[in-house]
Amino acid sequence: MIILSLFSFPVYCSTEEKAMIYYSEETLTAGDTVHLEQGYSFKLIDASEDSGDILVQVYYKDEEIEIGDSFGDEDDPFEYMIPIEERDGDEEEETDYVVIRIRPVDFDDKDDGIHVEVEIEQFLDPEQEDDDFLLLDTSKSVKVGESLSLEEGYTLDASDMEDDSVVLELSRNGKSLKKEELEIDDIFSYSKSVDDNVRTIFIARVSKFFESSASSTVILKDVTQRPDMEEDHTEEVSENESNKTEPLMSVPDDTNYIMENKSNNTTADAQNASLSDTDGQNSSKTSGVNTDHFMPILFLVIIAIGIVIFKLS
Repeated sequence: MIILSLFSFPVYCSTEEKAMIYYSEETLTAGDTVHLEQGYSFKLIDASEDSGDILVQVYYKDEEIEIGDSFGDEDDPFEYMIPIEERDGDEEEETDYVVIRIRPVDFDDKDDGIHVEVEIEQFLDPEQEDDDFLLLDTSKSVKVGESLSLEEGYTLDASDMEDDSVVLELSRNGKSLKKEELEIDDIFSYSKSVDDNVRTIFIARVSKFFESSASSTVILKDVTQRPDMEEDHTEEVSENESNKTEPLMSVPDDTNYIMENKSNNTTADAQNASLSDTDGQNSSKTSGVNTDHFMPILFLVIIAIGIVIFKLS
């Protein structure tokens, strides 16, 4: 009798990378912290020029992540990976997605400690919902002497192509932002700080050069672009505009100044009143003669005329 047993399907493990979303070359000393995309950051704990090793600690939203092996060197860089179990039909597969890779490339022993130059690569975390991209992990080409139009007014120009290098220049609305000479497999990256957080606006890797008798072309891969979100000062400006009022007259705090002005105002009022009276008298003289002084004389004249008329009659 054949006994059927329930076998579990094997779990296969592979290592993959999603789209590159951050790249930089930094010179660090022990204790320095580098802020990355998607809430990640890392601190350089220590570095050894003798062994060529670096020791790092990774954080997510300022919370320390427990990592087994935190060492790395130039040939075997430090990698922070996220294991994700995925099912393909009846088989289960565990994939280790690389999120952060840090490679030390040079050490310099100075008076204040070891300075180490590192290459930092960050890849899209597949467990995070992040769709804030204008371009994501695509390919582009730009002819030497021409401009490649990107999103939001950005352009990329290629010039000075030689056998093993080319100069790329990123601009926005005609304003140059970054210009760099690159070789094949080099990475061109432009980042900026927004609200104290790093934001990679554009990133691309030089894949190959194509030259013909008519033109030369740079082939780019891993091209990613995020929206250029800047700090919004519109609300602040609007609030300031709404608070604008007509300037008020300043009121002096000096009592002597107030009393002096009050005395001056009183004198001025008296002078104005005197001038008003004089003007009133002048107005009366010009408008007519006061008849109150002539009433008794007129009365006597009328009586005298009456007596004369009585006698004549």
